[in-house]
Amino acid sequence: MPKFLSVANKLLSLRGAIRITDENDSLAYEAKGEFALFAPTWTFFQGDFQVATVRRRIFAWRQSWEVNGVLGEFLIKRKILSFTRQMYVEGGPYEGATISGNIFDQRFNVAKADGTVLGKAAGKILTFRDRHNVELLSQAADDVTFTVIAMVVLQLARKRDESTEDRD
Repeated sequence: MPKFLSVANKLLSLRGAIRITDENDSLAYEAKGEFALFAPTWTFFQGDFQVATVRRRIFAWRQSWEVNGVLGEFLIKRKILSFTRQMYVEGGPYEGATISGNIFDQRFNVAKADGTVLGKAAGKILTFRDRHNVELLSQAADDVTFTVIAMVVLQLARKRDESTEDRD
């Protein structure tokens, strides 16, 4: 039986916070961003336990995020020349995993290199804050943690793209 998580941005948070809740609306994970001018570090917690940190690389040819934590060290990079948001993983236990979205940034899949889908997400269009409901197709603790990190990186990439467009 699949498990569901809900990923939501807090609207009026100065530092930035993304809450990940379970089906009972209990906090499962939380990502907190530090205030930084260019590339804040996001720290992921499961309860009081820190599971990962994510930081966007500033000087990279393509959007890239460095991830460190219980899953080891790896990079999540955005594919170039794609009409939809497409990312892949370099290094770590999820080497070759893919994160793919649709053209409207409302649906996403997270899959291992062998094609095994770990999670699917569907965004809610008419809400006051960004919210994606994530269906976890694997209940393994590492797979859940990786899926949560991937979904938050997608949210961060989308927010970065939107802020870049606003400046144009």
